[in-house]
Amino acid sequence: MKVKNKSQENNFRTGLVGVCKLHFILIALFLVQIILYDASKLITPDVVLQRWFAVALLLVVTGVSWYFVKSKSGTPFLYKSLLTTLIVSDIALASFFVYSTRGMASRAVLLYVIPIIITGLLFSRAALLATAILCIAAYSLTTVSYFVLNFNEGYKVELYGEVGFYSVSFLIVAGLIAEILHPRK
Repeated sequence: MKVKNKSQENNFRTGLVGVCKLHFILIALFLVQIILYDASKLITPDVVLQRWFAVALLLVVTGVSWYFVKSKSGTPFLYKSLLTTLIVSDIALASFFVYSTRGMASRAVLLYVIPIIITGLLFSRAALLATAILCIAAYSLTTVSYFVLNFNEGYKVELYGEVGFYSVSFLIVAGLIAEILHPRK
């Protein structure tokens, strides 16, 4: 049992190191985008502040995760918890960017694929499906909220068509990852 536990710890630790590195790159890309959009006056100062705040929160979560993984004093439970926190943070950040970039018209929907991929690489099929369902719930709530609070930004049929399309897309991505990385025996 001790050998399995050590192997599991190494898998989650190694996975968390990679996820943190990629998150630091993602954060840098977000910051470059915010700076460019602000310099070009594409977004208002209050939106700039909101985006800096959202990205700073992701940086804190990533930084704390990086610290614990580099201290090498964690357990598999700690590493799983940190990965789960990063995944939930990714879903929240994707929802924020979808909402702040016009809901169903947003191109930030692709950000929901990041937590699905991370879960597929490091967790089970069941966790992968659960993450896809969480992404569907977050995306649906975000786009419907934007539609209700910013009426006349589109048509209801378009809203439900987009929600349905992306919901199925998240499930297809999760299914493809599951078949490749977690084949049934």
